[in-house]
Amino acid sequence: MKEDLYIYDILSDIYKGDSYGERALNRSRAKGGFVTRAVYGVLERDTHYEYVISKLVAKRPKPYAVILLKMGFYMLDYMDSVPDYAAVNRILDCAETLGKGAVKGFLNAVFQKYLSAGVKLPKSPAEKLSVTASVPLWIVNKYISQYGWERAEEFLSKEPFTKQHIRHNARKTTHEKLGEMLKNAGVEYTDSGLGYFVDWGEKLYPLFNGGYMTMQSLTSMKCCLKARVGDGDKVLDMCSAPGGKAVYLSELANIEITCCDLHEHRVELIKKYAERMDAENLKYMVCDCAQSRFSPEYDVVLCDVPCSGLGVAASKPDIYLRRKRDDIPTLAEKQQAILNNAAFAVKNGGKIVYSTCTTLKEENFDVISEFLRTHIHFDLEFSDQYLPDGKGEEGFYVAVLRRKA
Repeated sequence: MKEDLYIYDILSDIYKGDSYGERALNRSRAKGGFVTRAVYGVLERDTHYEYVISKLVAKRPKPYAVILLKMGFYMLDYMDSVPDYAAVNRILDCAETLGKGAVKGFLNAVFQKYLSAGVKLPKSPAEKLSVTASVPLWIVNKYISQYGWERAEEFLSKEPFTKQHIRHNARKTTHEKLGEMLKNAGVEYTDSGLGYFVDWGEKLYPLFNGGYMTMQSLTSMKCCLKARVGDGDKVLDMCSAPGGKAVYLSELANIEITCCDLHEHRVELIKKYAERMDAENLKYMVCDCAQSRFSPEYDVVLCDVPCSGLGVAASKPDIYLRRKRDDIPTLAEKQQAILNNAAFAVKNGGKIVYSTCTTLKEENFDVISEFLRTHIHFDLEFSDQYLPDGKGEEGFYVAVLRRKA
């Protein structure tokens, strides 16, 4: 089936690193609902299926065979409407079409072994949780050490929340009126209080392209609200692209906001976002906020710093493929550098809002603790770590630091 070839091609690009998940998953959406579900499904179960392959196969297969096996396991596990033999035949036909007919016997043997005996889970609680939750073991161990077993098991065992969160554009409509527009467009939705959870689809395109609404996670909006911007505030957004937080802040009050990012093309993304949302009170700057120095003139400095992204892995499952243990100290060092520079930019009595979409203390509490140790002229007003709740709130951290007047 053509769908299976699409799934294979998209997964192949992701696993080879030729296409980042967001771009590849957008391709999957364009190919239809089943393709998207299968691509997401394989990625979400990647750690689990890696374990299955290690138990069923003595020698690791070629990369293309690994992808076909993972596709087959997903179809066997989750395609209840398709008989097992038909799911297996689909993968074998896919291999034949790809010119890999020689591996069909091997694939079939592994699938039959999986169907007849399955695999035993590890005895170690941490390893077992890694397999059942499909999260790399090094991450599971960190969570257990930082949050304790019960809390780590609780949030890692949450089912992925697949709805998109959208919000209204305050320059064009209201929260209530957007709800009416969704209803009139035949879009099913759930009210989050700040926006709506929806299944993304073609019915939303006119509202999106017309600038009546945009996609923004519930956690991103909550982070912006912690800034408590007011009319006349001068705001610096140090890591702004693609511009969601900056544009939302510009709707909350009559502010002057400067959006910074490292690369010109990323600043262009912010400009396009702002243009679609009719946000005209934004300024733009291409700079490295880990090194650039700013004058102390800003009431609010937003530091939504680059991070491991582990808090949003449920919606971006390729994160677990990309992220390595050694990345964390490097990221924490960069986060610290950006936060230190933010201290130069905020005026007396002003505040820094530091945020990440990760759940690791090295990138959150530890960075803030080190900052407060070396910047005694700042007080901590707020600090909290949010964990995925399986209902639309993703993992994120936010801290508010006030410069003493």
